Amino acid sequence: MQIKYVAASLSCLITISNSFLSSAKAESKLPLTATEAIVVPGGPAGFDWMTVDAGRHRLLAAHKGKGTLEVFDLKKDKLLASVKTGEAQGVAVGEKVYFVGDAKEHKLVFVDADSLKISGEVNLPGEIDAVAYEPHTKQVYVDHDDGTDVWVVSVPTKRLVETIKISGAPEFVEYDKKTDRLYQNNKTKNRVEVIDPHSNKVVASWSTLPATGPHGLAVDSAEKRLYTAGRNGMLVSIDLVSGKVLSQVAIAPGVDQIVLDPEKKRVYCACKSFISVVDSSKPVLKSLANVPAPAGAHTLTLDPETNAVWVSFMDSKQSYLQKFNFNQ
Repeated sequence: MQIKYVAASLSCLITISNSFLSSAKAESKLPLTATEAIVVPGGPAGFDWMTVDAGRHRLLAAHKGKGTLEVFDLKKDKLLASVKTGEAQGVAVGEKVYFVGDAKEHKLVFVDADSLKISGEVNLPGEIDAVAYEPHTKQVYVDHDDGTDVWVVSVPTKRLVETIKISGAPEFVEYDKKTDRLYQNNKTKNRVEVIDPHSNKVVASWSTLPATGPHGLAVDSAEKRLYTAGRNGMLVSIDLVSGKVLSQVAIAPGVDQIVLDPEKKRVYCACKSFISVVDSSKPVLKSLANVPAPAGAHTLTLDPETNAVWVSFMDSKQSYLQKFNFNQ
């Protein structure tokens, strides 16, 4: 009986060991590896859009629930400042200024990038969502959350200068320097609206189907493609010349923000409890993995220097930033 007991115990240990090794091996094959989350002081509060100021090596996170813009030093892994902007939702980078949408007070807030102090505000007619900066005309494009407007704000004059009407609710907007166009997701009509920043008119409208409820959007200038992600769990690539859908791939459902790594040719999609990783190196999109991520991490951004992906989230006790390192 003793011999049988020892043999059974050894068998059990071997099974557990093999299971652990298989799990570790599977984890090592994931395209991203999570690092320890960094606490953002101030208690639990929800985040919204994120971006990176590559020139200053900073991560910018709209900490909506806390009413601040979190400015994080990517070189030192250190929080530089929590700028009191109001209910921060959208965020964009200008030459020497950050633009933050205060959703509650309906204003676009200007934050000086050197002093990290408020340098101006522009009142707007409604709640703000995503924002984008266009450097040639020096204008900021501001989405009316769940409305049908894209507001145009002049940076030099700090004034609302125009309102662009679209057929549905704007969700995310991005400017592409190479095509000199803004690309605006229209989440209720399943379309991408193409805006000419010089005339401030919609010059084209492209279907995102089979991606419905498009949220995240990213432009690949080198490949002349645009990626847009639907809440239904579909990512599509669209040709920037013809406006036709070139490829589609399944991602985890409930996507919000996405980001492109143009060097590694990957699209990262912030979904419910996952970062869906898609290979965009070829015309046909290919799913690489759904990497487990904290619940509630619905926005993300990329550090172009390290190719690391960053997310923001909260739990019942704290708010966090977390880095996911790139794996070959």
